[in-house]
Amino acid sequence: MAQQAGKASAPATDTQVLTPNSDPSEVSADIPPVLTKKQQAILAREAELLDIAKAIVIREGFAHLTMDKVAAASPYSKGTIYNHFISKEDLVTALAAQAFKQEIQLFRRALAFDGNSREKVVAMHVGYSLFTRMEPVLSLCVLTSRTPLVIEKSSPQRLASFSELEEELVGISDQFLANGLESGALVLPEGLNRDSVVFANWSMAFGSNALMNNASQSCCVSRIAQNYSILQNANLLLDGLRWRPMSADFDYFQSWKRIEEEVFAHEVHLLNELQTTSPQDVI
Repeated sequence: MAQQAGKASAPATDTQVLTPNSDPSEVSADIPPVLTKKQQAILAREAELLDIAKAIVIREGFAHLTMDKVAAASPYSKGTIYNHFISKEDLVTALAAQAFKQEIQLFRRALAFDGNSREKVVAMHVGYSLFTRMEPVLSLCVLTSRTPLVIEKSSPQRLASFSELEEELVGISDQFLANGLESGALVLPEGLNRDSVVFANWSMAFGSNALMNNASQSCCVSRIAQNYSILQNANLLLDGLRWRPMSADFDYFQSWKRIEEEVFAHEVHLLNELQTTSPQDVI
């Protein structure tokens, strides 16, 4: 296996230089990167390789993703590909980073929704549900990227960048909870801390969407109504926390529809087009 190419030394200036092994998310927001045509080509090539890898996973599943297949489907040599990704596991981590970047943008929009604190949480679930249906491979890459084998064979730079994105995403999730607490709509019972609530909300969202999208033939999944099942699960959790207004006193089904129209109309349109023209199942 070819070794990862070393990174070029950064000049002692206020600019940042991208190399084949650089991740765009590593670039500081405080110092704008100065991209040469070569560096722009590096980023474009990396994005192209990630698209190829994702297409392979869609067709054949994660188990059948190999660097040889990526090379065969691309116009680049295997050595060039290894300059970008040190292993197929590194590819998976890069795909997971793409997922986090998209989720961060969706969650920020949900947080800005004009509604009460609980409606904002519903908006987060709307955005995440749309994302998992539009990008089933990327959403599953997040979990796969946290397995020991993938972590072991991913580059340290890639893992560090991925962890930073994860921290940013969790920070946004914390803000949803903070809104409820600060407004008085939510009062945590004694013995329950904020981190536990954020984790419960995330795990419910991830698990519910993963089952709805990938285990539709399961008896437990197929026997329930498909529309708004995610909202029903969210209401069970939020009612259990006594996050006001309670679902018995507020029409969150109308909130879900309004959020789709006001916040995520573009994603709803894209998903409808995707389902009409090229429905795909992840193996």
